[in-house]
Amino acid sequence: MRFSILLSLTALLHSTKGIKLRKTEFNVLISSRQSLIVFTADGCKECNRVQGILDEISPVLTKTAIASVNCNEEPMVCDDAKVFTVPTVKYTAGNGELITYKEGLDASSIVKYIERQSGPPVINLTDKSYLDFARSASVAVIVFLGPSGNEKERKIFDIVSERWRAHYSFGSVDGLDGHNNQPFISVYKQEEDEPTYYTGSFKVENIEAFLREATEPLIREFDPVVHEQAIADKKPLAQIFFNKYNERAEIVKSLAPLAKRYQDQLTFMTVLAPDYPKRCERMHLSKDIKRGFAIADPEGRAYPMSTAVFNANRVTKHISAYLAGSLTPTIKSEPVPEASDSHPFLTKLVGSNFDDFVYDKSRDVLVEFHVPWCQYCTDLHRVMNELGSKYAKLGLADKVALATINVDANDVPIEIDSYPSIRLYRAETNEILPFKGNFTQMLTVEELEVFVGENGSHQVGMMNEDKGTGHDEL
Repeated sequence: MRFSILLSLTALLHSTKGIKLRKTEFNVLISSRQSLIVFTADGCKECNRVQGILDEISPVLTKTAIASVNCNEEPMVCDDAKVFTVPTVKYTAGNGELITYKEGLDASSIVKYIERQSGPPVINLTDKSYLDFARSASVAVIVFLGPSGNEKERKIFDIVSERWRAHYSFGSVDGLDGHNNQPFISVYKQEEDEPTYYTGSFKVENIEAFLREATEPLIREFDPVVHEQAIADKKPLAQIFFNKYNERAEIVKSLAPLAKRYQDQLTFMTVLAPDYPKRCERMHLSKDIKRGFAIADPEGRAYPMSTAVFNANRVTKHISAYLAGSLTPTIKSEPVPEASDSHPFLTKLVGSNFDDFVYDKSRDVLVEFHVPWCQYCTDLHRVMNELGSKYAKLGLADKVALATINVDANDVPIEIDSYPSIRLYRAETNEILPFKGNFTQMLTVEELEVFVGENGSHQVGMMNEDKGTGHDEL
């Protein structure tokens, strides 16, 4: 067995075609040689098409290993590689870093990308060729060095390009007539007609800071990581839904002027509906939608565009109405229930009354987010009701409230990805604090009481202890 594994790992260092990777082989490959890896899954026709293209061009890419990972067979590898949909193609220079390939999924585009990684990081261009070069890449970074005497600037640009070559195409133009005699850098993006310019000092850290900002797409491409980064900006999300990936470029091009106009107020991103059906559901759009649009406010509430017609004019009207405050969110909600006889000290919330209850600034509110199939969640209701009863007996019901909500049947303005999830909404500020306790055993009244006492604005547990200590003194 040990010999067969050693033989397999040795083959990774020489083979260039059709390597199917397991976890150990994957880790060895990405840390040892230049590779292009396609992540696939059973029954994925597009995966088979991409794999076929990679196999076809592998004889040309003699120094690049072509490999695949089946996410059904190696889910941990795909999770670690941050693969959210298939097919996904990632590149590594053999340094352990994986970079998502974002060029065209055709033979010509892939070959050009690999040739760019294998050749010099900067392509020498002329005043007649640089525009064609700029249009041929998703993102092109071109330095204009002026007539002469800019060797220092070129060396700095070479350092930056070596670091970022897997992300962008780099070019250099010397002695371009009619331009500023001082060196400058232009960033060209396919979705925008005009480049972004850098005219600052040629220092590596300054240029890299410029690139991070200038290359940020006007319209991002949704995945869980991108979504998490976007919501951290606290801006509403303008989401463009579509159902065929090869239509994305056309959609982005048509809506780029709109995204540019509102980029200070909204974060724009496309969502491929077949890959992210839950996102469609969250925004109250059909997972089978061909084209659609929805805004999510910073709390996660959905403002879907109801019209079946999708074009820039319709999207503009929807954005204008949202920014003017004339739209109301669409909220999935059960009917407001009657008070519970079995759990009278635990309020059952629904989508329509959630905000009014938890954002009451006069009290701390402890909320359990649950789903019907989670037995642990159901059993936890008894514990929370018991804690609520204790607060009521101590005359603290106006300081702390306990509630639960079924997130399968109701919208909530927060991202919940595990069950149960417990959040404390603090009085006065409405700051949301997650409970990070151990769910392997049933939580106790005491554990939740300590959490509320230490983290709530009213610090009810500590207040009660102080009162108890004072009463004992004679």
